[in-house]
Amino acid sequence: MRFRRRPLFWLEAAVSPLVWVMFAALTIFWTTLMMDLYIIRRWVDPQLRWVHRIGCCWGYSLIAMVPGSQVQVFGRKTIPRDRPVIFMANHQSFCDIPALYHLWWQFKWMADAPLFTIPFLGGGMRAAGYVPVKRGDPKAALRSLEQAKEWLAKGISVFIFPEGTRSRTGGFGRFLTGGFRLAVTTGTPIVPVVLVGSRQLLPRGGWIFRWWARLKIHVLPAVTPASSNASQVRGLARQVRAQMARVYRQHLKEIRR
Repeated sequence: MRFRRRPLFWLEAAVSPLVWVMFAALTIFWTTLMMDLYIIRRWVDPQLRWVHRIGCCWGYSLIAMVPGSQVQVFGRKTIPRDRPVIFMANHQSFCDIPALYHLWWQFKWMADAPLFTIPFLGGGMRAAGYVPVKRGDPKAALRSLEQAKEWLAKGISVFIFPEGTRSRTGGFGRFLTGGFRLAVTTGTPIVPVVLVGSRQLLPRGGWIFRWWARLKIHVLPAVTPASSNASQVRGLARQVRAQMARVYRQHLKEIRR
């Protein structure tokens, strides 16, 4: 997708460096608070729920830094409340993670391992109990899945980007099967989450934030694995991907201007 140059383009370009500086400052502030809270509450809050809530505040504050941006959530009431789930969302922008905190739900991210090495951000992620995923290392991937299983056993949901990385084209990439294998082996429902508009706000590789962006999060009905048979993993991945891509195409027209 190629974006048309908007009347506000030069103003957006002039202000975007300041937005990035504010992003950095807010990240230092909120993640330091997350690490402090981890030290204080780890003995009385072993599931680190309050640390995650601080992460949600971080996400809210970052989106608020872009003039006129707003996030709307649809279908939140469809999320099962009586058991943990595996959230799966499409991934198109750096802004996906801050936007998805607007779900205001308890979960643990399964995120790319290099993110955990970034000063302050990595410390905050570890303090919240998020799970690092190292690409290209099967043994490390198994350890990550075991960590995710432990959180699910404690009643805490996990959140995965099944594409593994941000889309370069705006379309859906191939879904990796690790998260679906986790769902099948644990019998955990998958909750597909379709995020529309984040690429228009800030595409991969871009640095200019588009003002007045409308981000819409559509929570789809949970998909429960039919059995614990590993042979259904790829079929389940195709089913969820097709469902998410269909909803994405339906709503993409709404945020284009």
